[in-house]
Amino acid sequence: MGAEGFDAALVVQNADLYYFCGTVPQGYLFVPESGEPVLFVRKNPERIREESPLGKIIPLDKPRDLPGLLSGFGIAGFNRLGMELDVLPVNHFVRLREILRPRDTADISPLIQSLRSIKSEFEISAMMTAGLFSDRMIAASRAALREGMKEVELSAAVEAAARSEGHQGFVRMRAFNQEVYWGAVVSGRDAAEMNFIDFAEGGRGVCLALPSGAGLRRILRGEPVLYDYVAVHKGYFTDQSRTMCLAKLPAELDRAYRLSVEILESIEAMLRPGVTVHELYARAERIAESGGLAGHLQGFGKNRAGFLGHGIGLELDEIPAVTPKGKTTLQAGMVLAIEPKFMFPGLGVVGVEDNYVIRPSGPEKLTGAPYDVEVDRI
Repeated sequence: MGAEGFDAALVVQNADLYYFCGTVPQGYLFVPESGEPVLFVRKNPERIREESPLGKIIPLDKPRDLPGLLSGFGIAGFNRLGMELDVLPVNHFVRLREILRPRDTADISPLIQSLRSIKSEFEISAMMTAGLFSDRMIAASRAALREGMKEVELSAAVEAAARSEGHQGFVRMRAFNQEVYWGAVVSGRDAAEMNFIDFAEGGRGVCLALPSGAGLRRILRGEPVLYDYVAVHKGYFTDQSRTMCLAKLPAELDRAYRLSVEILESIEAMLRPGVTVHELYARAERIAESGGLAGHLQGFGKNRAGFLGHGIGLELDEIPAVTPKGKTTLQAGMVLAIEPKFMFPGLGVVGVEDNYVIRPSGPEKLTGAPYDVEVDRI
């Protein structure tokens, strides 16, 4: 903060609050450039004191009390106050600025996201457990898959198994209007219908209020079923995709699927500190071009997702994003989801996705469900 000219930060977004506080209060975390942070809590401060390791947890009736409470800690006047301007609604920003009256305000989110992109061993341990959870969710999906069942029926079987084991039932995304459920189980041509979420697969959903993910279409024998679900442990996510099919995939889709596995394994071998994310994307494009499928990678035509992978942690869409022009250099402790997929309009989507911790000696894989496609039930 000091290097960036911030003398204080005010944190209000739930994922960031959980990261710094160890729980999710309704309140405001004030972080000075030096000294101890103060958490102001509007609801049930007694519970928050039990759940958070922070030393200064103060009840707050209304935001206008903040200056007076801060002055009690000898804090008054801010040259440059940082706030999460990528997610903070404008009316909240204006109100807080009027209450605290800093000389200047600026976006603290890049610093927070950069800090959060390097996972501690505690966080990695939670994600390892989430990875095992994800593997069991895929096994539940394969066990439940039947010809003629609706996509939502298959998703319900996965979600019932996951909830019974403690899935929190909510997936956080930071990007504006990127509203995502737990993920998606989508099949056939509906999987290849892109929607408002920037994913490499689509789905029609059950209604136009959320036209994405599993819908009411019935799964047919011989068509691809794309599983793309988020598992979670202690708030930390893993994001795994697998392709399933009752019987064998059609030849064109089978070739594309094998190419997606080849891309994943090739990218996995590159996951070391010092590699830039655009190098990863370029490798994937070269392999797709060599297989004659570059136009189908991560979508089709103009409707292609803008990334091959993404950081993951407390939010599904953390930095770094693996994009064609991305400049981020991989660092030890980052966790990436790599998800090469191929879309064929009218036919479906095939692909894989796994999660990796970047280690100095090479990647550590967090998700490990088999790549077998065929689920043969006659």
